Amino acid sequence: MSFLRVILILCLGGISLVGWAQSSVVQPYQEYLKTIEHLSAKAQFDSLSEYESQMRNHTQFADAKMAIEALVSIAEKTKDSVLLSRAYFSFGMLEMDKSNPANAILYYQKALDISNRIKHVKKQTIMLDYIGFAYVSLKEYVTAENYFNKGLKLAEQIKDKEMIGQFNMELATVEDMRKNFSKALQYNQKALEYCEDEIKKSTILLNRAIIYKNAGQYEESEKTYQECLRLADKLKMDYLRGYVYLNYPNTLIKLNRIDEAERYAQKALVWSKDKPEKYRFYVEIYDILTRIAEQRNEYKQALNFHKEWVIARDSVTNFDKRQELVDAETRFRTEEKELEIKRLDEENELKSRQFWWLLGGMSILILLLIVAVVQYRIIRKGNQQLEKTNRALSERNTIVSEQSEQLKNLMKELHHRVKNNLAIVSSLLRLQSTRLEDEGAVRAVREGQQRVEAMSLIHQRLYESDNVTKVNMKEYIHDLVQGLFYAYGFKEENFDLEVDIVSVELDVEVAVPLGLIMNEIITNAFKHAFDQISKPSLSIILNETDQLHLEIKDNGPGIDMNAWKKPTGSFGKRLILLLSEQIGAILNVRNENGTRFDLIMPVQE
Repeated sequence: MSFLRVILILCLGGISLVGWAQSSVVQPYQEYLKTIEHLSAKAQFDSLSEYESQMRNHTQFADAKMAIEALVSIAEKTKDSVLLSRAYFSFGMLEMDKSNPANAILYYQKALDISNRIKHVKKQTIMLDYIGFAYVSLKEYVTAENYFNKGLKLAEQIKDKEMIGQFNMELATVEDMRKNFSKALQYNQKALEYCEDEIKKSTILLNRAIIYKNAGQYEESEKTYQECLRLADKLKMDYLRGYVYLNYPNTLIKLNRIDEAERYAQKALVWSKDKPEKYRFYVEIYDILTRIAEQRNEYKQALNFHKEWVIARDSVTNFDKRQELVDAETRFRTEEKELEIKRLDEENELKSRQFWWLLGGMSILILLLIVAVVQYRIIRKGNQQLEKTNRALSERNTIVSEQSEQLKNLMKELHHRVKNNLAIVSSLLRLQSTRLEDEGAVRAVREGQQRVEAMSLIHQRLYESDNVTKVNMKEYIHDLVQGLFYAYGFKEENFDLEVDIVSVELDVEVAVPLGLIMNEIITNAFKHAFDQISKPSLSIILNETDQLHLEIKDNGPGIDMNAWKKPTGSFGKRLILLLSEQIGAILNVRNENGTRFDLIMPVQE
């Protein structure tokens, strides 16, 4: 396996390989805010920008998100377009760190629009670079190449050597992914010619060594790896050295230098042991050691290495399964907290009625005091007792209110954690897709990732709103459609997109299945409906009368109705039918200058 993409992420993210694994103490967001209260708005912005970057590097994404939201607030209050562009850029970096390149593109595009408006060419080139790399992460190589070429043209206009070299390195990556190794080496050579920084040069050389190996030029690959090791020693770049150890044995095996290959694989094994991602490294290392033992006909040793490979692979798999268990437990806890909130509300209502009953008793006692002066002392004693009880009830009501608010916050936190866990699952699916070579398997994993992201968006809406059990469908559907629109590489100027959604809130038990149904239908339209259409059109309408009516219509070639009516079909079709039945909806499908889906469901009380 090539670790080329990991290295590119480090370059694009501005993270130096020197001391990458070092850690430092970080402050919680609320504690950090107190340290910048006295600063000016601009100084606060700069400090917050540095803080959110540190939080992202330490994977403290919640604190990073709050810091970036504060950046947006400062930029909007000061009406500073440059600062607002920086804030949107930070949002994009956060989404990339969370392995959400489709969401990152949305924020990068906002930053690019601002840079275009204020005519800041340097920032335009930077944003084109980041957008292109996000499309590389999505394996949308044609779209990525278009952005890189556009950025290269701008960089050449302003004679920016650093960005010219950067874009040539990006284009080399695209061509290597396409297996156009000759062009990849040409772009890589141009990147070296424009590179004046030794750290970035080391990254370009490592990429070059991998391209040479992929192209079958093993002697050149070996020489380039040795140059990388010399630079790693000179610059004290531990991670560069480690990635050479991981990739170099593949070249040495091709050169039939088996002993050297084993030595570097063992070095990679030692280097990996204290790394957070060690088990993923072990999968690669033990695969190499197994192949070496097999070439030596040392089958017993090969079997031992293969067992270690299985253990490492199972460790990665078990980690994925643990994430699924965490998701299931989170759902259970969410339901449990909802029941607890309901119980506390009923208890609070009972205490409130008791309070009014006691208040009425106090009024009667006061009347009796006026009528019967003789019983003054008895009534006064009773009144004092009632006042004491009233205070106790008031304190109890206050405690119950506080508990109710705490539980509401817990629900928000649970939704937040569910969303984060789903983001991890999405990231794992994305990583898995990069390791698959069968296009059918890649598509299946990518479709599963999109379904997970559709559910994740529901929980994001829940923890961002005050209502922790209902989803604002207008906002959710707009976000879902926009994310899919950009994920499939469509552009607004060449696409007629109509989204007309009534403002309605649905329980999460209905919103999640409805979101998955829409994700399947819209994804299918983007994938299949517009291949031969010069002006694609997609209409999504949700209205409410005595029933909820969802209409999704495209102007594609239409659907094969005979195939649709058959009981068998694709997983997506079965999922749509199953979820429609689950929420008690009636689904009608017909051809009407394209394909039209009508979903009618009862209005929730």
